Amino acid sequence: MKNYNKVLAAGLLLAALGCNQAPKFVELESGLKFRKLEEGDTTRAQQGDLMNLVMTHTAGDSILFDSGSEMGLYLNPMTSLPENLSEALLLCGIGDSVQIQMTYPEYASLTGRPLMPADSALVVNWNIRIREIDSETAVVERLQAEQTAKDQAIIDEYLVNNNLEAEKTEEGIAVVTLEAGNGEYPQKGDRVKVDYVVRLLDGTLIDTSDEELAKANNIYSPQRQGGYVPYAFTLGNREVIQGWDLGIPKVDKGGKAKLLVPSQMAYGARNNGGPIPPNSVLIFDIEVVDFER
Repeated sequence: MKNYNKVLAAGLLLAALGCNQAPKFVELESGLKFRKLEEGDTTRAQQGDLMNLVMTHTAGDSILFDSGSEMGLYLNPMTSLPENLSEALLLCGIGDSVQIQMTYPEYASLTGRPLMPADSALVVNWNIRIREIDSETAVVERLQAEQTAKDQAIIDEYLVNNNLEAEKTEEGIAVVTLEAGNGEYPQKGDRVKVDYVVRLLDGTLIDTSDEELAKANNIYSPQRQGGYVPYAFTLGNREVIQGWDLGIPKVDKGGKAKLLVPSQMAYGARNNGGPIPPNSVLIFDIEVVDFER
């Protein structure tokens, strides 16, 4: 990755409007130094737009930050940034490559990085390429559609590889019946009790209502609220993930099923440091123990 950063930083400089030398920095009203190394189109961010950009921060040969080149960063240049950085990015269009320059003390103040006496003389360059500018609504819809397609491909592959037949809901939740119940299905508003096991696609056990299984997999917690009993909730009342509200009505009383839940019907892109990575398809083995209307 360090080599990539060096190549990116060097590439921005070499691409600068010809072969001779990079344009000089200009000082913006905020005091930041700014220069455009490569000109894209004339599109500029408007109110409610998001930018997608790739960015590295360098001080000499040191890489202080790297956004990565695959996903990049999405941000609102009008609301997500300090005023001086916002001023600089609002000058940029799609395809622009730019540099922002500041002293290390300024950088430390912006980013919260520690400031050592030896760092005071350092100069930090922000090397930025603007890849996309679009409305937040359009960006969110596109990213959701892309993630939905990825999740469905993952679910379909899992079903094929494990020789499973499933009924799919309109939202893409795959319901594999493992054992039929009494033919009575829970409906919205019913008080449902469910035994469950939830795993990642690689088989990692995340949680379960089965005490012995929890102990066997070293995830047992004696402080678990309510103990290891069937989980009770009101169906359709948003007390559980959407995948349960939409998938459990497909399982009758006493029935057992496997639910393959797309990430957007589970925990989405959240990254809270827990055991479930962002954008994870989840596998639930459930039994509808009982329900009451």
